[in-house]
Amino acid sequence: MNTALTVLGGLLAAWSTLNLLYYRKREFFESRRIRLMYGGVLVYRAGRVRGASGAWRRASVLLVASYAVSVAWFFLVVYSGIDAKLNGTGALRVLVPGVDITGLDLVYFVVAVGVAVVLHELFHGKTAVSHNVGVKSFGLAVAVIVPLAFTEIEESDFNKSSRFVKTSILAAGVAANLALGLLGLALFNIAASPSGVLVTGVVPGSLASRAGIEPYSILLSVNGVSLRGVEDLRSLLSNTTTTVLNITLLTPRGVVETISIVRNATERALGVYVTTPPASWLIDAVGVYPAVQFMRAFFWLYLVNFNLAILNAAPLFITDGGRIVFEVLGERFKKAALLVNAASLLALVLSLAPVP
Repeated sequence: MNTALTVLGGLLAAWSTLNLLYYRKREFFESRRIRLMYGGVLVYRAGRVRGASGAWRRASVLLVASYAVSVAWFFLVVYSGIDAKLNGTGALRVLVPGVDITGLDLVYFVVAVGVAVVLHELFHGKTAVSHNVGVKSFGLAVAVIVPLAFTEIEESDFNKSSRFVKTSILAAGVAANLALGLLGLALFNIAASPSGVLVTGVVPGSLASRAGIEPYSILLSVNGVSLRGVEDLRSLLSNTTTTVLNITLLTPRGVVETISIVRNATERALGVYVTTPPASWLIDAVGVYPAVQFMRAFFWLYLVNFNLAILNAAPLFITDGGRIVFEVLGERFKKAALLVNAASLLALVLSLAPVP
């Protein structure tokens, strides 16, 4: 049976069961601050955000600085996308869950999104409370499989605050995601090996498949030349005069082996999907497969939070960055704020549009 259809059927069954339970036991759920909305959004109001220390309030300068860095990064990414398009090298690519992100990567993606949105909203609430701006409630939600979070701030308190306080409250979520993204990147680099190439998949019937190379093997050297990364492997394989490849590798069982592969003039590709391998200390501690999963989790923590930070910092009408522009410029310069948001949106669309 098709895996995607199985997962979809399981989700429909789970949400149908939840809807039935909710409408039969509505008082039970709502007495525990749980609501089911539109048949596919489960909401839990955790309550008010507790008070924050003075240190949190003093950190507002760092929150605003993180926001400024994220805005600059957004425009750098957009500029790079437009420049690449003008030079005919492509446009920015958007990863689509279920299409580009599948299997275990989809699980890591969803978990990373959950961590990102919860910390994002919590930082909004904590920063607001530290500046004596009331927070009515903080809550969690799930929309089908996508985790969500929300913070309800007292608008009357917020509107009476200074521009700096408003900016720091709005910038807090961006700062949280930027910090998480950098943490994920740091953990990924710590867990990654500076040498070798990890095989994540083998093409059926290819040279690698016939030679017995397995997924989660780590290629260490080719013809005596140590591999420092994917580019080294690509360079060695591009040598059209080499007909015999003596490959030393670490198998998923932790055994070092050397295999010989004879290739002909019509079959140049090895037939493997490769990426950066885990560090030896991590492999020794947990094994090859779990080490790879740690790296995947760190990678998605980085990718989701970093992209959420720069996108949410951008002045795009519906983002925190978009609202910051309106709050900083004020009602007097509302048209200028609209122009900034519209220009940023246009630049983003241009950087994402397919190349003719």
